[in-house]
Amino acid sequence: MSRWILSIYFLGAMALFVMMTPPSAFSREDTAYISFKKTGVSRNLADPYIVKKDEHLFGIIRDQYDVAGRDIHRILKLVKRFNPQITDMNVLYPGQKLFLPRKSTPDGSVMEGARSPDLPDQNIEANVFSYVVKKGDSISFIINRFGNSYGEIYRALEQVKRLNPDVKDFDRIFPGQMLRFPSSARKDVQPPVEERNISVPEQQILPVVSGIISRMQEGTVITEGSYCIPVTPSGEITIDCSKVPVIEIPGGNTIFLDLSNRMPEDLTKIIGATWNTYRVLGVKENEAISSILERIVDAAGVYSLEKINRRMKIGTTPEVLVLIDWIVSRRAESRGAVRYAFNFVTEMSHLLPLPVRTYAWRNGIEIIEIMDGRGVTGNDAVYQSSSVPVLDSASGLILAESLLRMLGYLPVTGAEITVLSGDGLSLSMKTELLLNLGETRVIMTSRQISDQFLNALKQRGDRVVSVSGEKGKGEIIEDILRAINIPSLRDDFTFSLSRQTEKERGDILLSSLRVSADKELYLIDYDVDTDIQALLQEEWKVTLVRY
Repeated sequence: MSRWILSIYFLGAMALFVMMTPPSAFSREDTAYISFKKTGVSRNLADPYIVKKDEHLFGIIRDQYDVAGRDIHRILKLVKRFNPQITDMNVLYPGQKLFLPRKSTPDGSVMEGARSPDLPDQNIEANVFSYVVKKGDSISFIINRFGNSYGEIYRALEQVKRLNPDVKDFDRIFPGQMLRFPSSARKDVQPPVEERNISVPEQQILPVVSGIISRMQEGTVITEGSYCIPVTPSGEITIDCSKVPVIEIPGGNTIFLDLSNRMPEDLTKIIGATWNTYRVLGVKENEAISSILERIVDAAGVYSLEKINRRMKIGTTPEVLVLIDWIVSRRAESRGAVRYAFNFVTEMSHLLPLPVRTYAWRNGIEIIEIMDGRGVTGNDAVYQSSSVPVLDSASGLILAESLLRMLGYLPVTGAEITVLSGDGLSLSMKTELLLNLGETRVIMTSRQISDQFLNALKQRGDRVVSVSGEKGKGEIIEDILRAINIPSLRDDFTFSLSRQTEKERGDILLSSLRVSADKELYLIDYDVDTDIQALLQEEWKVTLVRY
């Protein structure tokens, strides 16, 4: 029998076998787990995979699981569940880490040799929520706002990092950026502190109000003598200011602060009906000081009060972010440019350092802190500042020499060096500034050097740094540091005002070049506020250098 006749018989037998086999024989196992050929995948466990050049997700799934068509889409759903931080699965890049469903055998057991990432065994999407970064946010501030104490922030941050592997530096997040957080990070958040029972003893209410009016330099509190109010047709009302203090606000209303609710309701109505610039404000029993102040601000008629309960940017040299509860400012039609920031605190450790309050005042913001049980208070510890050393930058060469000497090196000016020698020939050049580092010579020059000389110097292992006037001072400094192998990093460095307390207070952002020499230095090209400089120096041992 010929070979082609045998082939026909074989194919016919195979077709008959397929038609006689019940469909359940092919689909029975697929009801227990997702099965592809002899390998299934786990719905709850995953393994890491590093994306290679020119790879795409469909190709990765096809190659890893040897599947096609509808099976690829089934695994794709699991991949999306294991990688909630990836918003666009069509955009992958080399070196990116993915979590792929773990392979399992048809009996449901996990294949040996597989490694498990630290992922929950339940639906990931149900345990993750998204947050869009707002202006002034930092990662610690966000986590703290979700109800975590300062000690819990670092534990939560580790989970946040795993959920956001594409974020390289969590100290540099930006407004509009979407981050993913574990649901465990969002706790029962307490209301803003000013909404709680921040109170002072009854006998302290008037001193607190008087102190705030005095700090604001916006009015007068009269506590002695009598205050007469004319009423029609020819009468007058006399107020004993020792019992009902009077607050006079320039350009605003006059407020009668009835601390003990002495004034009869009928009298209050007569005053209100006769004069629209007079307000009677009765203090309720056990009323929180924040409530009393809010009503005084409203009654004055010239202020706007905003409960922001968020970080506020203050200044630029450096930029300081301070958590503020209230902002009180004069309305547009009223005089006065200064804004008043109110913070309500429960512990001394929550108070802002004096240099921060002073810096805010210089930038048009008066910070007033009110402490539970004490009233208006503040941390008045004084910080002693020292002068900031300044690098001489009259020229690139002078800057280079000044930098090297500050770092403890002894550069030489005008030195003659040999470039090439041998066979009775010698080629030399005169350097403008030279630093010998063992067998390596670092040559700093403001002049153009020919390619032939450069190549010859490089072959000897020498390093040439251009310090010409065409380059910026910062660029010259960074080039020299690289040449002498001193690590440096230009960035906005964060110094947390909350490091000694669980209450979020804010950060100091120092834009600088950090130099990791024998002593860590922060090089800046602007004048830092002296009070902030003293705070940085004493609290964080920050040494600034101006160039």
